[in-house]
Amino acid sequence: MYVFEQIVILFLIMGIGYYAAKSKIIDDDTTSHLSNFIVSITLPLMILTSFNVEYSRKTVITIINLLVFSVAAFIISIVIGKIISFKFAMDKRDILMFMSIFSNCGFIGFPVLKVVYGNKGVLYTSIFNLVYNVFIWTIGIVIINDKREKIDYKKILFNHNIIAVIVGVFLMLLSIKIPYVMSSAFNLIGSMTAPLSMIVIGSILAGVDFNDIFKDWSLYYIAILRLIIIPLIIYFALKPFQINKIVIGVIIICEAMPGGTLCPILAKSCNRNFKYASKIVLITTILSMMTIPFMTLFLKI
Repeated sequence: MYVFEQIVILFLIMGIGYYAAKSKIIDDDTTSHLSNFIVSITLPLMILTSFNVEYSRKTVITIINLLVFSVAAFIISIVIGKIISFKFAMDKRDILMFMSIFSNCGFIGFPVLKVVYGNKGVLYTSIFNLVYNVFIWTIGIVIINDKREKIDYKKILFNHNIIAVIVGVFLMLLSIKIPYVMSSAFNLIGSMTAPLSMIVIGSILAGVDFNDIFKDWSLYYIAILRLIIIPLIIYFALKPFQINKIVIGVIIICEAMPGGTLCPILAKSCNRNFKYASKIVLITTILSMMTIPFMTLFLKI
């Protein structure tokens, strides 16, 4: 019940973001600046402080397992995405495939996993997110830009969150503790990630037209796949390996997040169907209010 209540709190904050945008309290520029602030400052600091733990062989083994099985989860998602999208028209096919692979494991994933597993949830989600970033800036770019875009390795290597993971792992392995005053400041700033992320998501949804989402059945098709079917397929595919409970929990909850908000942004920059991508983000985010608590119950968290 505690986890469910905390998830409801996150979505209530999202509602406040929606209201603020609709009431013109915040505009598109504010949302853009807040997004950059989260990605560049608060989220990296939250990730970094999550590694401020005692070195243990068990933690390192868990991180290695998470890396390996996160890669496996993305490979499974790519296969599923290819299968479920090939019958659709070209203007929807690439968007559907992208959305079936890439969830919103950053803006919503981190706050939810923080609620579910505490600081360990942030630490392990950052490892999943590392794999996510490698895939999205390689496979994702190829999908969304119809195989014409060159891979930008700088976006992979110099991503703020990946740098935070690398520095965090380095500090943990060498048992270097961040000084109390600094870690307290970082923790305080990092704790802003959850409420700010949900406000940003709410404000983004305020700019999407609700009327069109009732007319296109494919939106509900991808929503069910994104939020329930794909996570369950990955769960049953990984279950025989007897993975650590927290590892499979992090992977499945990250996979059960709504469609990634980066998809409409990339689609717009690549002259793809960004409005369709925005509708998927909208419908999956709304439905995830019901499906995320269901997935936590399924995983017996």
